[in-house]
Amino acid sequence: MRRYSCPRCLKKDFYTIRRAKERCKSCGYEWKVAAKIGGLRLSKNTWKKILFWFVLGHSLRTIVKQTKVSHYSVEKAVAVTRKAMVKDIPGVFSGTVEVDETYLGGQKKNKTKKQLLKERLEDKESKRGLGTTKQPVFGILTRQGKVFARLVDATEAIDLLPIISKRVKPGSRVCSNTWRAYTGLAAKGYVHRTVKHQKKEYVLGKNHINGLEGFWGYLKRQLAAKGGVKRKYLHLFLGEYVWWYNYRSLSTEKRVSRLLNKIINFSG
Repeated sequence: MRRYSCPRCLKKDFYTIRRAKERCKSCGYEWKVAAKIGGLRLSKNTWKKILFWFVLGHSLRTIVKQTKVSHYSVEKAVAVTRKAMVKDIPGVFSGTVEVDETYLGGQKKNKTKKQLLKERLEDKESKRGLGTTKQPVFGILTRQGKVFARLVDATEAIDLLPIISKRVKPGSRVCSNTWRAYTGLAAKGYVHRTVKHQKKEYVLGKNHINGLEGFWGYLKRQLAAKGGVKRKYLHLFLGEYVWWYNYRSLSTEKRVSRLLNKIINFSG
């Protein structure tokens, strides 16, 4: 089955002619099939158009209307873009960093009675704190303005410390809350500072995790605006909003250029 169509009428009934060109049987338009970029037969210029409207935050329907590209191709292009965003992560952090964990899954007050009943019958009713059925997420933020976040199976030391060791340079100042998973940071060569949220202690000089908590708020607002995201796609949307946050200071043109370069080198 052909995965591309006539650029003019979008029909897929065409045949190959001279110089590796295609001719549409319906409208007679002739064109040369573009080499694959990001696994799709879309030209570099078409990719730029799709990314421009995507970076501006428009829906798939609007991107299709503005670019005249089929819905199938736009949907695939956006999926490839999100996968490329997930891989475009910062290097090793140093200096003063913040670490924290949160949970994604939606607030109970925003769920319908049907959703709550289904969770109750399947014994998947979400709780607060330990025992919650929500998806745990771990994040690291550097005071220079970049953030790293990923989904984790749990939030114990065995889950979080290896990530910190890989992403934060030894000797850095690490600020956290008093969660037990962070107890071993000093032994691993970090300058560990904590704030006691349970005692209403949020800032002690330069010691706080307010930057990362601000990112969590931004992330949850964006996910809520989408009306929720299926868990199997959550890592893609997490990667997308991490990317938006990290490159928020870039102009639209520079963000499009960066994404296009990542997609050209994208390996799936």
